[in-house]
Amino acid sequence: MGYSGKPIVGDAQAAAGHAGRPGRAGSPPGPERPAGNALSSLQIGPYKVTFISGGRFRLDGGAMFGVVPRVLWNRVAPADERNRIRMRMTSLLIEGGGKRVLVDAGCGMKVDAKFRDIYAIEGPEELLRDLTSLGLPPDSIDTVAMTHLHFDHCGGGTSRGTDGAVRPTFPIARYLVRRQEWHDAHHANERNRASYLSENYDPLETSGQLTLHDDDLEILPGVWMKNLPGHTLGHQGCFFDVPGNRALYVVDLVPTVAHLPLPFIMGYDLYPMTTLETKRAILRDATREGWLLLFEHDPDHFAIRVSGTEQEVKFEKVA
Repeated sequence: MGYSGKPIVGDAQAAAGHAGRPGRAGSPPGPERPAGNALSSLQIGPYKVTFISGGRFRLDGGAMFGVVPRVLWNRVAPADERNRIRMRMTSLLIEGGGKRVLVDAGCGMKVDAKFRDIYAIEGPEELLRDLTSLGLPPDSIDTVAMTHLHFDHCGGGTSRGTDGAVRPTFPIARYLVRRQEWHDAHHANERNRASYLSENYDPLETSGQLTLHDDDLEILPGVWMKNLPGHTLGHQGCFFDVPGNRALYVVDLVPTVAHLPLPFIMGYDLYPMTTLETKRAILRDATREGWLLLFEHDPDHFAIRVSGTEQEVKFEKVA
């Protein structure tokens, strides 16, 4: 039996944002770049955090909301004529202490025309374009931290050269992957195989740039790759443990603001009950302490500040 409660707990109109207004079928997969091509950024403690576009895409709305009926989720995330909803692929560029860390890398440009059509992919070249606009060539990135190895998160970490060979996009970077996720990507099954494309991550091992880690890992002082299991066992977010201004890049635990209610869990999640408990614990702490939540996939929000309770999350848009 599916979920039949409120479509959004708290402020439904704020949660819906632009996505809550009816749109034309076949409209662009996501919002255009802000005026002047400006990139949004936040200061979180000693770190400048810039939201880097990996492009825009669409996924099936039913799969994105699991047991929640379409009549509820379509109010806040209107589907196109192919039942797909708008989403972004937003990576984080973290700068501080003389280091530059990129968290996730979009889907990349290796995908073919059929793949682009299925997922309505637009703008995967924006990853490098955004970095270039900041004066940052690929060899200026010190670390690339992968939250997990699904194509829409790690594909831009490798690129196909004119010789047809696939190599790491960032030639001097250390690439960080949780060992559990690496194992699962190489032992995929019928349910998750379509999300794992070996050309997105095997070249990292070949080049010698791959570092596997077993536990939560501090990638910069006070910045942690934190396990958020449920979507996959090795799924992780990026947590800024900055007293008074804690922030969490929630990735696929809460892919959009429409997923803030506890029952709104993706059908893509391999362990939905684990997702529920992870989400409950995170939102309890986040609302109690007023964390920033940073989004990878929301089409209209990069960051919100939350309050209320895990049962009834309230928020204000920050970026």
